[in-house]
Amino acid sequence: MKTSPGRFWQTFLLLSIALSAIAIYQTEQQTQALLKIRSRYKWVVVIAVFAVNLALGAILLLRGQKSEPIWERLESVPPNNIWKTAGVVLLFGAFPLLWYAKFAFFGKAVPSFFPLMWVCLWLALLQSAGLKMLTRSSWATVFALTILLDGIVFQSYFVLQPVTDYPFSLGWSEASRYYYGSLPFGRMLYNGERLPLSVWHGTRYFLQSIPFLLGHSSLWISRLWQAFLWLGLTGLTAFLLVRRLRWGGLDSKLIFGSWFFLFLFQGAVYYHLLVCVIIVLAWVTPRDLTKSLLAVGIASFWAGMSRLNWYPVPAMLAVAIYLLEEPFSNYGNYWRYLFRPFLYGVVGLLLAFAGQAFYIFVSGNRDLTQFGSSFTSALLWYRWWPNATNPLGVIPGILLVSLPLILILFWLLRGQTKSLHFLRWFLLAILLVILLAGGLVVSTKIGGGGDLHNMDAYIVLVGLITAYFMSQRVVAEIGRKLEFKALPSSLIMIMLIVPVAFSLSRVLPPIQYDRKQASADLVKLRETVQSYNNKGPVLFIYERHLLTFKMIPDVPVVPDYEVVTLTEMAISGNRPYLDRFYSDLKNHRFAAIVARKQNLDATSGEFAEESETWNRLVAYQLLCEYEPVLTLNSSNIQVFVPRAVPECPPSQP
Repeated sequence: MKTSPGRFWQTFLLLSIALSAIAIYQTEQQTQALLKIRSRYKWVVVIAVFAVNLALGAILLLRGQKSEPIWERLESVPPNNIWKTAGVVLLFGAFPLLWYAKFAFFGKAVPSFFPLMWVCLWLALLQSAGLKMLTRSSWATVFALTILLDGIVFQSYFVLQPVTDYPFSLGWSEASRYYYGSLPFGRMLYNGERLPLSVWHGTRYFLQSIPFLLGHSSLWISRLWQAFLWLGLTGLTAFLLVRRLRWGGLDSKLIFGSWFFLFLFQGAVYYHLLVCVIIVLAWVTPRDLTKSLLAVGIASFWAGMSRLNWYPVPAMLAVAIYLLEEPFSNYGNYWRYLFRPFLYGVVGLLLAFAGQAFYIFVSGNRDLTQFGSSFTSALLWYRWWPNATNPLGVIPGILLVSLPLILILFWLLRGQTKSLHFLRWFLLAILLVILLAGGLVVSTKIGGGGDLHNMDAYIVLVGLITAYFMSQRVVAEIGRKLEFKALPSSLIMIMLIVPVAFSLSRVLPPIQYDRKQASADLVKLRETVQSYNNKGPVLFIYERHLLTFKMIPDVPVVPDYEVVTLTEMAISGNRPYLDRFYSDLKNHRFAAIVARKQNLDATSGEFAEESETWNRLVAYQLLCEYEPVLTLNSSNIQVFVPRAVPECPPSQP
């Protein structure tokens, strides 16, 4: 990264001053909220450190050019082995300090984000000093590399954190995904029985099914494989974009590739969508129509087996690449120029619907109404804004993700709009608006809005367009030229910091559990289930992976009413499906049912509408006809058996 030492340090100081000011406010607010705190003096010292940063930073900024000699001297490092040793210590020694700051020093007393982000900023500077001693690159370059390295470490830790041998689900649906991933090999795993595939995210479960080629696999291996899919496919996407844009210089390649890797995780962009992006980046070539159509067709077929709102995405990405690489002046008129984008769109949509039809055919699901649940689900518009489910809110969140890139594009393109034909600008804007609007609407669907993953297609496209302009790979019209201006250090730093901040916000304490208690719970659950198995079918609404991985052996799988499907049918109001469920409950079809403890009071807070719908349409009906005979409090699991006489809870929620 080419920027003067003075510009880098001024930008760093401005950012540290801003973080100090907010950190002072947040720390004071949270310590005031604590009625009694034995170590309040510690927080006074912390606030004092922030205040010193604020004051000294302001003084150095006000000195202006008088500080230039200081910045210039910091660019030189004596060339000897002692400095290299110190560099290694600084580069790698900062990671434990950040972990200590988050989980020990701040702990639960002051868990605010900005104080920790301030710590991260200064530790990154220490790491930058270490890397500079090793490479002699500029401060701007080594800081960019180290802050992104930190972000990759945070994100990788978050992705790998669930890789544990804890036998039960880590969340309401975490282990359900591995059951669905086993279904493509159902006959091999479930004694020759062919179970219907999931009606959603078919390609996700195709990818997750790969470990089952080894046999029964294990829960730990499946968790590790999913982490590999997240990290591997995201990394491959970033690599292919860097390769396509022919970014010059190893430092630039590493910085941009690392940034795009983290940028995709801000949604996050799901790995089965990234398969479409990978195909488009690898094989779409605007001048080679046959190759491009083949890539769009394959990617669209995959999208058709994935999610409804992804159907047009491969074609739209291919059109965006065409608009960025192909000048209008090469074609002479609108019809000739629009012919290829039109073909991309037609072929893409046709193959997407073909992919959907193919998946429905091979899925083995006889009830086709399940595939249309997205059209009947309620829309919760308030989730656009900060709420209990998503404290950031969808609109503020996507603005935070987009704003650095929008500012960069504005800076690069000032006064240069005539370098590209109006049609190219117009169509690029239309693509962005369509994906932005579509993602915002889908984010309001009940069951969603908890993060930005429904903004995934928009995130990919805005990142792709910005990358083309930053790498100077956009082709101007014949006779015109794009004059790319150097980006201000402040814009570059904001662009790097935002995805790192998203990754840092996700860092949680390591997953720990009582192995002895978990083993005892599993034994009790196994004995209880097997004791009812000879009386009739046992339904696992939750924890069905225990059958997949033979942790509870010799119990046939009942394919109906798994928690993910049952929840989707409830929130989409699929009455035929729910009526069959109620009939099976009333007729005591199941000798026992394994589920979580049903809490009819859980109708507020995070995902309040989803909890209320579950309680009203599922839990209440279950408790009317079945009663718990086993409760495992440590794992929140209950086994229900039919009641002799229906006995509904006192009041229906």
